[in-house]
Amino acid sequence: MKVDFHAHTQKCKSGDSPKRKISPENFSKKMSDNDVVMCAITNHNKFDKTEFDTILSFDHNFTIFPGIELDVKLDENKHYHTILICDPIEAQKFNDTFDNEPDRNYDDFFLSYTDFIHKIKSFSNDKIIVIPHFLDKDKKRAFSFEDKEQLINDLSEYIVILEPGKTNTMGIINGHDELSLLGSDVQNWAEYNSYELPEIKFRIDSFGKFYELAKDPKLFVKSELSHAEKSEIGVDENNDDLVVDIYEDINVVFGEKGSGKTILMKNHILPYFQNQGKRVFLHEGKNYEDEFNKIVDRHKKSVEIDEELKTDVEDNFNKVIEYSEGKPNNFIKKSIEYNEKEKSSKNAQMIHKTDSVFSETDSNSFDELYDEMSKNTKKISGVQAINNDFRDTNDENRKGLNHELLKLSNEFTEQLKVDYKKLFIRESTEFFLDSLKDSVKKKTGKKPKLSKIGFADLITKRLSYMDSIEIIKKSLSLLSTEETHRLGILPNKGEVQLKTQIVVLTSKTIHIKDSVFDKNKIRLNRSLIEHIYNFSFSDFSEVNSYFDTDEKNVSGNVFTNDVIKKETRFKIKGNNAYRPSEGEKAILSISGLLEDYKFDCYLFDEIERGLGNKYISEYLIPQLNQLRGQNKTIVLSTHNANIAINTLPSQCIYCDYEVNKANGNTYYFGNMYSNELEGALDNSEVLNWEEKALEHLEGSQEMFNRRKNIYGI
Repeated sequence: MKVDFHAHTQKCKSGDSPKRKISPENFSKKMSDNDVVMCAITNHNKFDKTEFDTILSFDHNFTIFPGIELDVKLDENKHYHTILICDPIEAQKFNDTFDNEPDRNYDDFFLSYTDFIHKIKSFSNDKIIVIPHFLDKDKKRAFSFEDKEQLINDLSEYIVILEPGKTNTMGIINGHDELSLLGSDVQNWAEYNSYELPEIKFRIDSFGKFYELAKDPKLFVKSELSHAEKSEIGVDENNDDLVVDIYEDINVVFGEKGSGKTILMKNHILPYFQNQGKRVFLHEGKNYEDEFNKIVDRHKKSVEIDEELKTDVEDNFNKVIEYSEGKPNNFIKKSIEYNEKEKSSKNAQMIHKTDSVFSETDSNSFDELYDEMSKNTKKISGVQAINNDFRDTNDENRKGLNHELLKLSNEFTEQLKVDYKKLFIRESTEFFLDSLKDSVKKKTGKKPKLSKIGFADLITKRLSYMDSIEIIKKSLSLLSTEETHRLGILPNKGEVQLKTQIVVLTSKTIHIKDSVFDKNKIRLNRSLIEHIYNFSFSDFSEVNSYFDTDEKNVSGNVFTNDVIKKETRFKIKGNNAYRPSEGEKAILSISGLLEDYKFDCYLFDEIERGLGNKYISEYLIPQLNQLRGQNKTIVLSTHNANIAINTLPSQCIYCDYEVNKANGNTYYFGNMYSNELEGALDNSEVLNWEEKALEHLEGSQEMFNRRKNIYGI
């Protein structure tokens, strides 16, 4: 959440850039798009109340104050710029006091210093704030040290916030117990997103609240935190008074190695939230690779091989590979023999059963009928399981669906019985006729009429074979699928993705490094695939030898497992052969967790392990702030100053475990805003937050100063 108390919307002075002009509608959009939650319009020597009221009337998610940038002269040699902002309820008075000239020449206008002080004092001290340019902010128009002191003395009851030109200067001023804020002083609204603006932890929705923050930050923070959501977690079974407050915000735990940080996280905070029914995880920096593998495995599981399609391939492959045709009957010769006029016996001529024919065909077998029934039964059972799991026992819809599913299952069973009977009758009829005719032939020598010439059966058999071929081809095409999951961003490299796909071997597949296909089997399986895809009716003439001996020895189960595989590859900028390093795995494991918003509580023990400070600054901290914005509870145990400070935590917990410590203070609570850390049991013991932060996060005051000097800051 950003603050900008120095924004221009109009070209007032001749030297102003025309790119400063912006409509009220676009101004509001710029504030929202750039996460500015508190702002003021401060045109040169002008307050446009109509413009202010227009912006105020919009549906906006930021707080805006009336403002103006005034030229102030102490004397002929001292010409300064200063900003004024005030409470919106004083907008009309602000307009009348500082911009009551309709024909004002904005280039030449100025207020004398005396008049300037007089006009400010016409407002209550809690209704107006002064923000003078200072030091490196426009050196020609910035207050000097001496004149700044005079201004503060002359306005001793008023809030004075200094506006420097650089972020570093702002930090130094604030570090010396003075208030300082940077403003954009926007020159070109098209580049507004590139301006560096100060951030604020608390969303402030009124001038009164901002005044309280500026007047006494410590008191303001305590007041704000008293209303914040928090959990009171007991950390000693033998002492109910030893409680740790964890805010629905960012909480930082710091201290020396072995001071009890990990114990606090694992033994107290984690089980507390788990027992509350919260979705919570604990990530230990030392276990980043395990976490990375978990994230990858979770994405892998989202893509599964369709077992039903795979079974179709397996079953039909077996039919194809086991297929054979016997030598066709010489039905012409047999027909001639049957029609010979000379009969061996008058009694044989009287036996007309030998003239019977049977033409019914059916390619199904008992096993095939049973397998089909089993598949359908499994599907019904699956739907029934979902219905029972999802719906309550007394739910009428549950009862109704289970009744219909049982009815459907019974219908399948009855149909199976009918099909079984038909198949049995057909096969029995064929067997009976063939047996009868063979018996008559043996006894009488009469040539029987063929029951069937076999052509229809052959056609049916071959059509069934072609159906199996088509099912294999269609199922293999449907099996191919893929999903791409974002894993995170690597600094200077870009977005890393995990591509998970079901791949099917083709006749063109060649073996490459890290291929999921067995190198030793590729040639055989390519041949099988080619034979299946290229088969046509003309190949039936040599169907028994169409597949060679090695191919015929392959079972459907082996075939499907060999040619249908799940493959995962990491991608970055289109490179499918990318492999994350160990350090990059640490980065991606953190990214995967921080971008998974399903959790209520995020616990990180030494999150900085394996992460560079650039990554921490540019990705980690902004992402933690994103989670904060979604009202997540975040607890960070860390030795890293960037994380501990720049996340602007609501709560800092300092661990100081000592055996037999007199007052029992193992934990101290506070924050950087109050600069205090109170003992958990004995709150009369108050430590200085800054001292402990320097000692444990920076290494010591001396080390901090040494680095500062080396950097030349």
